[in-house]
Amino acid sequence: MSWQLQRRLRQWLADETGTIIKDWGGKIPIALVYPNRYFLGMSNLGFQTVYQRLNRLPNVVCERVFLPESEDMAVASSGTGPLSMETQRPLADFQIVAFSVGFENDYANLVHLLQLAKLTLQGSRRHQHEPLVVAGGVATFLNPEPIAPFIDIFLLGEAENLLEDFIEAWQQAQDDVASREELLIHISQNVPSAYAPSLFRVETDSNGLLTAFEPKVDIPRRIEVRATNFEGEDLAASPILTPHTEFANTVLVEIGRGCGRGCRFCAAGFVYRPVRHHEGKKVVRTALERSPSGGKVGLLSAAVSDHPDIDTICLQMRQAGAQLSVSSLRADSLSHSMLQALHESGLRTVALAPEAGSERLRQVINKNLTEAQILDAATAVVSAGIPNLRLYFMIGLPTETEEDLAAIIRLVKRIKHEQLVIGRGQKHLGTLTLSVNSFVPKPFTPFQWVPFCDLSLLKNRIKKLKRGLGGVANVRVHADVPRWAYMQALLARGDRKLAPLLEKVSKKSGNWTQAIKTVNVNPEFYVYRERHQEELFPWDFIDHGVKKDYLWHEYQQALVGATTEPCEPEVCERCGVC
Repeated sequence: MSWQLQRRLRQWLADETGTIIKDWGGKIPIALVYPNRYFLGMSNLGFQTVYQRLNRLPNVVCERVFLPESEDMAVASSGTGPLSMETQRPLADFQIVAFSVGFENDYANLVHLLQLAKLTLQGSRRHQHEPLVVAGGVATFLNPEPIAPFIDIFLLGEAENLLEDFIEAWQQAQDDVASREELLIHISQNVPSAYAPSLFRVETDSNGLLTAFEPKVDIPRRIEVRATNFEGEDLAASPILTPHTEFANTVLVEIGRGCGRGCRFCAAGFVYRPVRHHEGKKVVRTALERSPSGGKVGLLSAAVSDHPDIDTICLQMRQAGAQLSVSSLRADSLSHSMLQALHESGLRTVALAPEAGSERLRQVINKNLTEAQILDAATAVVSAGIPNLRLYFMIGLPTETEEDLAAIIRLVKRIKHEQLVIGRGQKHLGTLTLSVNSFVPKPFTPFQWVPFCDLSLLKNRIKKLKRGLGGVANVRVHADVPRWAYMQALLARGDRKLAPLLEKVSKKSGNWTQAIKTVNVNPEFYVYRERHQEELFPWDFIDHGVKKDYLWHEYQQALVGATTEPCEPEVCERCGVC
């Protein structure tokens, strides 16, 4: 029956350009696993970059593995499990199985993939002959603990700092260690940012609060996450192009990493400090090398319009005939030349993120955008000939009131009015789409102490937004499902006691409600409980350089609506990173 899986994989391979296929002879075979569908995995630049960097190592052969499509799941369950893209081999054939995890909601898929592959689930019970199970990705260096019992070793941090050191340590250990535990100790002692959960002792009190998190052997007590120095580093750019992704046949190019704005809800703005930008000329050179004249190029960073050379990049790319798109724009850093380049590239929609409707709440979250700046940005986009706008908002933010919700409706109506006025003059009435997401408190942010908003309240607020904007022509409201945000909050703030729940979710075909009923776990303890200042968090052993006291101070600033200036790398010393 595995021919069904093989046929689909071979069809995807035939549609790809840039696939890396290496001979296995004398090399370390690594399965790089994205715990979701091919469409999503191949839309992820980080996943593609790790695949490319591993295959650059002469002693490594790396192949990709994805969660089987729903129609292939029965075949995968009854046969050899998921197969690799390049040579259609099962996970058991590889010496290392490495998961790239970008989202907490993929934790259950990770467990399911291990089950499909018939590998021992618990790392502590895994046999010597089984592959070493590794995990990395931004979700893991926020909080890896819910999946800690399933993983032999985590690589917590940016891949550029870790991959070669890890492979070297693993290879050294093949001749020097006799047991799986000795291998984990050797890697933990020789690879900065490597974390082996089984080598740590975890204790909780009778209330379920964490009281101790200590190593059992002579390894670092805190795991330091190092930021990559961009000098001398290649840009991350899509090595593989395929029509079967969100960015079909588009070369994605990372132009920067991190963000110094300090939005208090945004984990990426804290764990990727300090903010770093690739040189504009390097961006242009890399993009044009990867994309032929007239090709599509997507520029990626936390805030593309904050790049100091963005106007030059856009101008030179357009002069070379490239079609540009961008991941995100800040309303207060748009320029006419950049918008013109996007318009000339045929871009029909630009996304802006006010996040909150009222200026008061934007000050709470440190978004630091005035209503005038948001209106000016929307006007500039439509005036540049880009007819459609997408606006990102969050509901359930700390201190949010009904008035803040009403402010979203008023702001959207004002933006829509400006869009209509300009659109009539251009004889093209664009669409305004709201993307509404429930706020999830994340580790390593000033809001890591706050509880998740009540589900019924979130559902009610979504209804009010849809009702308040339902009569406005060409305005669409797309909202997430608060129940899934609840699950994300559970996994983002949870600990190792959630592992049995993830295992049960996998066995019950993703039915969280049934799984929760059968496991001795109280989700509300993790989701709805406000943390006290001195509480020991499951993720406190990870050192991103940002001081916990600084995050608490920022939380207190939020509660009084006080804003903080953007960080200035190597100038200010507020957060501790520099």
